[in-house]
Amino acid sequence: SFHCKNGRAYLFNTVVNVFVGPLEDRMMTTGMHTVADIFCNCCGQIVGWKYEAAHEKSQKYKEGKFILER
Repeated sequence: SFHCKNGRAYLFNTVVNVFVGPLEDRMMTTGMHTVADIFCNCCGQIVGWKYEAAHEKSQKYKEGKFILER
């Protein structure tokens, strides 16, 4: 189960119609991750983020995947 600031979120292997912003290190409830916000191609709103790297071994399964906020 994934959560974001606006409530529930969902993990996906791929997403479409988005563009990826710059990378940043971000502390999350599951530890430090290198992530990039993802934006809607049409309206430019942030719709979630992409996990580029997980610093905790137990979180490596998230690398390269996307979170979409509800």
